[in-house]
Amino acid sequence: MRKILLVWLVLTGWLGPLAGSTAAQERTVYVLTVDGAITAAIGDYIGRGIRLAERDGAGAMVIRLNTPGGDLQSTTRIMERLENASVPVIVYVWPRGGMAASAGTLILLAAHRAAMAPRTTIGAAHPVAAPGTEETVSPEMMEKIVNVMTEHARLFAERRGEAAAEWAQRAIRESATAGPDEALKVGIIDLIAEDMNQLLEGLDGQTVTLGDGRKVTLHTAGATVREIPLSPIEQFLQILINPNIAFILITIGVQAILIELASPGGWVAGFIGVLCLALAAYALGVLPFNWLGLLLIATAIVL
Repeated sequence: MRKILLVWLVLTGWLGPLAGSTAAQERTVYVLTVDGAITAAIGDYIGRGIRLAERDGAGAMVIRLNTPGGDLQSTTRIMERLENASVPVIVYVWPRGGMAASAGTLILLAAHRAAMAPRTTIGAAHPVAAPGTEETVSPEMMEKIVNVMTEHARLFAERRGEAAAEWAQRAIRESATAGPDEALKVGIIDLIAEDMNQLLEGLDGQTVTLGDGRKVTLHTAGATVREIPLSPIEQFLQILINPNIAFILITIGVQAILIELASPGGWVAGFIGVLCLALAAYALGVLPFNWLGLLLIATAIVL
């Protein structure tokens, strides 16, 4: 009886829309745009994009990347997320004249497929101490960081071939750089694409291996493109991470706490102080966003 019912549903078209919807999603490509430094906010943005693409069953996700670099913690977190994504992730260095330098190169290496627009640059991925922390990072510590990141880059690049793995190591140790032609020659990227349409046409039919070992064939030619922009909160946090703003927040926060201690019983100065210090801690990479939210909720309850 169930088989008869199923055949009837197919013949009458009841299952057609469902099948069509699934096929449409498989030919949908989600596109994120990263234009600026790699920060914790960008890590949250990319993580959110991957979750959306996985949830909706998208055929692939493209990260349009233009960055001078960023902090190491956020970069390694993004690399881990790309490695374990259950949807193919493509990093596209764009637009013309743009770059994926330093941290951007590592993110490109972690993608399942990579491409560059003409006149773009990758490389120069040697780690450097953050401004103002040079004296706290000893030569021994920097050597350890360089060794770890060199091996990390090699492991991600070796799936692209021996020449790619060698170049990735030079990008870390020697700050080697490459344009599109050289990157394509050594196998760091899969194609050079003028625009998004050319990228999707060029990748169509290629098979990628996901972190869990599954092989997925890309159906990107003529795919529907869905842009995933930064959310208002992610935009705010990206602005907040500016070191100058963090310093101002620390100054205001300390002053507000001192005012609260000098005149106890109120709550405005104390709340402002805790808020500013919590935002500064996030900006400096000390406090993840989820803990920032919990801290603000707890402060509101106490006050």
